[in-house]
Amino acid sequence: MRKIILLFICISSLQAFSQSFNPQTPAQSFYPGALIVDLNTGIDVYGIKFSYQTKNINPPRDTTANGVAASTNFNFGVEYGLNKWVGLGIKAKFDKYVAGKDTTTHSTPTIRGIELAAVANAHVVRLPHFDLPLGMDLGYSNLNYHLNDAGNNQIYGSGSYFNFHINPRIYIKRFGFNINFAVPIINYSLTSNNLTFNKYILADWKAVGISLGIGIQYRFLSAK
Repeated sequence: MRKIILLFICISSLQAFSQSFNPQTPAQSFYPGALIVDLNTGIDVYGIKFSYQTKNINPPRDTTANGVAASTNFNFGVEYGLNKWVGLGIKAKFDKYVAGKDTTTHSTPTIRGIELAAVANAHVVRLPHFDLPLGMDLGYSNLNYHLNDAGNNQIYGSGSYFNFHINPRIYIKRFGFNINFAVPIINYSLTSNNLTFNKYILADWKAVGISLGIGIQYRFLSAK
């Protein structure tokens, strides 16, 4: 990881050095009116806090459990340059969580998630072939947890999604490559197709994680 970060720092330093000696420097990698489309894949690792309250006893019992979850993801986004420093966009992210076989039901759950978010980026370094956005995503997340057991029990989560990210991008003309470091935060309220669960249990699922991804991007439109 440290080597990757150092590589991007070296590239940006070389770009800045070459600009100072080249009066014919081409346009910057990010500019007002730029329309950037990206496709990425990555891995997320979360620390999970699962809280639930059992309502069918008096007084109700509150229970909290902690754990770890990991997922792979595919995501794509679109960003538009409002000015030379700021871009706004939207992103969709599709998650597939890693799940082991349940020791009781002897089945392997299927766990999927979707995030839809608005994106705001500050492009703190803009060079002809290098762009360094820092920003955040804010939106909605949905979770589908299929136990794949004999009773076809399923758990559903919906709630807020937020992340901080840094997304170094290298360009070869309009086409480029990027890596993405992020800290995602997800909060779910849980329900189920099991009526007993919904009647007697109030449950929340909170996750804070680290995300690492790689991908490609393409820049449409010319500077205004």
